[in-house]
Amino acid sequence: MSLSHQDIVEIQQVQALYGHAVDSPDQRLLPRVFTKDAVFDGRPCGGNDLYEGIEAICAWFALGKPPHPKVHHLMNCWVYEEGGQVRVKAKWIVRNPKDGVIFLGDYDDVMEHTPEGWRIKRRVVTTRDPVSSFV
Repeated sequence: MSLSHQDIVEIQQVQALYGHAVDSPDQRLLPRVFTKDAVFDGRPCGGNDLYEGIEAICAWFALGKPPHPKVHHLMNCWVYEEGGQVRVKAKWIVRNPKDGVIFLGDYDDVMEHTPEGWRIKRRVVTTRDPVSSFV
């Protein structure tokens, strides 16, 4: 697959929408971010957070704030192709709602082009700093 400039812009728009979707009090925007069978893997952040399917992802974010941070930020969004997949590597920053500590990390995504447009098929969330568990 060869990505067009339009594909890259659309993928970056989905990435930008993620923070707005998860910070919204309802989950109506999440199907515009994730595929129906998406996997959200937050285990590298130190917990047991593995959610499979849009319903499970929506239910997890429906828990509100807390346990989720009040605001999610995404930076340095790089779209590339590897092993026949469209991938995204991006940085994130959030403040832990428990103690106010700022956490920094990576999103490693596999994207899928659906009839509705580009969506995240798999997201792996890793904490970079502090190295201790986010949960």
